[in-house]
Amino acid sequence: MDLGVRTHARGGEPEGLGGRATAQNWIQAFGKGAGGKVTAEFYDEGSVRQLVVVYFHDTAQTKAFLVHITGHTGEDGWRVSMREPDPAEATAVAPWVPKKPGELGSTVLP
Repeated sequence: MDLGVRTHARGGEPEGLGGRATAQNWIQAFGKGAGGKVTAEFYDEGSVRQLVVVYFHDTAQTKAFLVHITGHTGEDGWRVSMREPDPAEATAVAPWVPKKPGELGSTVLP
């Protein structure tokens, strides 16, 4: 999956503010949890964008992020919005995010 961190032709720095720092924060913060059981819930209709909530069960961490199509009609694929260069921001959990999968009525499939 393309996580949407594109680099400039000059210098190799990611586009947008803090792309590299955000990616490093995510890897450092969620790398251990990603090695264990992970559950994801998808919100919104999904044809243009979706909010994804990922639960890392072994570390009891939760991460919400937005994925969206790129290009006028999605011809460039999907991208993950990741502009959180501050480690505290990258690991913060929005107050509406359920503590456990299914709390907002989603269906869990085996």
